[in-house]
Amino acid sequence: MPYSIDLNQKIYILAMASNADKIVDALKAVVKSALCQGFTKTSFLVRDHIKYIKKIQSANDSELHVIYTAKKLFPNAEAYIEKINKINDKYKDDLLLSFKSYMNYILRLGMKLLRSAK
Repeated sequence: MPYSIDLNQKIYILAMASNADKIVDALKAVVKSALCQGFTKTSFLVRDHIKYIKKIQSANDSELHVIYTAKKLFPNAEAYIEKINKINDKYKDDLLLSFKSYMNYILRLGMKLLRSAK
């Protein structure tokens, strides 16, 4: 008898399948905003986020890599608040909005994983 997947499992798998793409898009927006605000291509901010993009794209399983990173970045709500406060102090304008969008997406992914694990 072949293995079958119910509709809820299919929806969950499809939703998870696009996480890596969404996070790569958010990271690209951070890099683009940084360059527009005068950061150089060789700045730590730009190089580091390009490195994250390449890691996701070259991972054997990009979705698992994204999940691991989400859990590592935000193990709890306090970690999220701490990082957002640092970003608010350090960046402004479009770069700040891009960072917040990226961080919010990572937080939502982490929370979704916590809820599904229960």
